[in-house]
Amino acid sequence: MIVRTTPERRQHVTQADHARFAADLLRLFRLPEIAEHPRRERVLRAVAEHDNGWWEADSAPLRDPVGAGALDFRAFSATERQEIWRRGVERFAGEDPYLAALVATHALRLSRRAQEEALWSEFRSALTARRDELLAAAEESPETLAADDPWLALADALSLAVCAGEAERLDIPGWSLVLRESEAALAPFPFAGATVFEFSARVLGPGRFTSDAALGVALATTPWRRMRVRFVPQ
Repeated sequence: MIVRTTPERRQHVTQADHARFAADLLRLFRLPEIAEHPRRERVLRAVAEHDNGWWEADSAPLRDPVGAGALDFRAFSATERQEIWRRGVERFAGEDPYLAALVATHALRLSRRAQEEALWSEFRSALTARRDELLAAAEESPETLAADDPWLALADALSLAVCAGEAERLDIPGWSLVLRESEAALAPFPFAGATVFEFSARVLGPGRFTSDAALGVALATTPWRRMRVRFVPQ
């Protein structure tokens, strides 16, 4: 769950909705490198499914430390995140090993900063071997994977920045994002013109929940909202 907190509310976006939003963004890019990409549809599907390992966690959310909303994904332990990433890779391994290899590459990229830690070193070694197996099963090359992963990285970071309300989440060299109320100013500008996108969220007002079950009921009975954001050039 991606949780955006303000004094008045907590906005909850599931990882699945964040991933779909990322794919929606990338699909409307008019940059020729992706608009004419030979594996465009495969990349877009991988972007839409890249956080599938979080489905189970988001369906049974845990409370944050003060009990005011769900635990943000960044607060999950290393062990929990590793299991989530393993699940996310294996879910599509049989159906689409190239998609699974891209998900594994995404996890390896995100965990790079912790690679010197013993807990992460073992995980990364095993995941690297699994990625290579999946790539071989897909009969694709490491060069192909290296060419496609940056699109996943970009779409993921842009969607996360907007969902979390944190422009600095777009930490891709050469890209800049300024967030205002319901507006995102982006450079370089990849769309045909100013474009409105929507993503789904559940919003809880102030209050405290005494149990994870109570939080789950509150989220389940809160109507989805379609959050609108207008992308404009900087």
